[in-house]
Amino acid sequence: MTSPSIFSGRMLVGWIAAAVVTFAATLFFMGRGDDSKSGSDTVGPSTFSRSAIGHAGLAETLRVLGLSVVKSQYNSLEKLGEGGLLVIAEPGVTLGTQERLAPLLEAKTVLLVLPKWLGTPSDKHAGWIDYAALVPRIGADQILNLAVAQAEVARLETAGSWSKNELGHEPTLTSPVQVIRGGGLRPIVADGDDVLVGELADRGRRLWVLADPDVIENHGLGEGDNAAFAVALVNALRRGDGGVVFDETVHGYVARPANPLRLMFQFPFIVVTLQGLMAVALLLWATLGRFGAPETAPAALGSGKQGLVENAAKLLGFAGYHQRMVRRYIQATLRDVARQLHAPRGLSEIALLDWLQRVGQARDAGIDCVALYRETETVVESRRGGITALIPIARDIHQWKREILDGPAGDSRDHRGHPERGAQGRRRAG
Repeated sequence: MTSPSIFSGRMLVGWIAAAVVTFAATLFFMGRGDDSKSGSDTVGPSTFSRSAIGHAGLAETLRVLGLSVVKSQYNSLEKLGEGGLLVIAEPGVTLGTQERLAPLLEAKTVLLVLPKWLGTPSDKHAGWIDYAALVPRIGADQILNLAVAQAEVARLETAGSWSKNELGHEPTLTSPVQVIRGGGLRPIVADGDDVLVGELADRGRRLWVLADPDVIENHGLGEGDNAAFAVALVNALRRGDGGVVFDETVHGYVARPANPLRLMFQFPFIVVTLQGLMAVALLLWATLGRFGAPETAPAALGSGKQGLVENAAKLLGFAGYHQRMVRRYIQATLRDVARQLHAPRGLSEIALLDWLQRVGQARDAGIDCVALYRETETVVESRRGGITALIPIARDIHQWKREILDGPAGDSRDHRGHPERGAQGRRRAG
């Protein structure tokens, strides 16, 4: 006696047809590939940029000289071979970029180039910029302090004589000249306490910091001995036949390599994965008579608003998200105040902080938002202090918001007008 079939003939045909269609669609999408480009800053300071402030010229020069050059959009540390050099040139000053920068600084040999210029894309020429403005000095300081503690960026009207120069070539820089002071760097190229190129050696790692990027940018590479200076700078750091890896993830160019395990959960492969799981589930359902007695249900959570709040607080405390919540509260408060005060659009996070600081000073606010922001970053990065260190910060940012919007004495002010009109910053055509 034959047992009845689990599936009807019509259902079996449907499953086979669906599998054939899915397989054909998978081949189609795999063959078409992905033509999307990661990153959008095509005129910024990257090796993909041919604008005045880009680094495409340096990468091409090194390639012509026979060096192995990699423009890395993922796993930059893994691409460094024996004697290789990781170049982190003018990383952005946003929080996301800074978090991405920290692990890169752990490479054995690193050249860190501090940011100096921000370019505005040209409407007439693709890949060009209409003009360039200086990065706020506080932004350059933050990038520098991620690598070198207790150091600061200074900007000079004219370059020094570079009485200390181990590279043997005289750089030609655009005013204002950006240098480093403090931090205990060993000067490679310097004029007294003003360091253009400094070295920090620690636990077998070599970190060189180039303060002014003009010598490697497209607009300055052809000036004077800048090209020879840039090549000498790279050759002084790499060893033997070591290549040069330019990390472009700090400029927003992020491309993840194909991962077979990850592909199983991405379209269109997720369709095959789901069908496989459904087939296994149907097989178990058809072959097993029962799955055993039902498990005892877990104890119910406390009901009501109080129970919801308490459970949410316990989960956040268990996960250690206190610091992140306070950081996001600070950022949300700054954005809300900027919106109410009609801050200029398009400001970066650092420029917005600088703008709010000036407005706070003009309105006699007793709390400095920039100092409070730095204190928050210190507590979050150190992961010390716990909730006791975070409560005063949250209280202070709330007080700052009240003072800057309503005045230190609580008087109501009209927030609809523009709080200040700053002078035009110095700009340079490129």
